[in-house]
Amino acid sequence: MAKITLKAYYPWWFRLYVVAVHTFAYLAGLEADEEVLHKHARAAKRYREIVPTDEMQP
Repeated sequence: MAKITLKAYYPWWFRLYVVAVHTFAYLAGLEADEEVLHKHARAAKRYREIVPTDEMQP
């Protein structure tokens, strides 16, 4: 029986979004709201299914 493992990751567009928010806040002399970014991060989190091969098992 194969064991399925899930790995959490953020999509490429979310990382770009976070950089854009911090860049805009810096240029405008503002501070980015970290609580809002954390809420968005929880919503944007995706999971990738990883199936280990036979070589990986002891």
